[in-house]
Amino acid sequence: MKRRDTVALIFGLILTGVALCSLWFAFTGALDWELVKLATPIGLVVIGIAGLAVSRTGD
Repeated sequence: MKRRDTVALIFGLILTGVALCSLWFAFTGALDWELVKLATPIGLVVIGIAGLAVSRTGD
């Protein structure tokens, strides 16, 4: 069975979020920090659940 790299998935998703925020800031010049404060914990929970799902062995 082929193993999936869970750490790469988690870091990739986190850095994709950072890149999207950076692009939004570059194009609009403003970032709604209240939205970022709300989206960050929700995003981290979703990323954690995805990491757990990928790391399951399926035995």
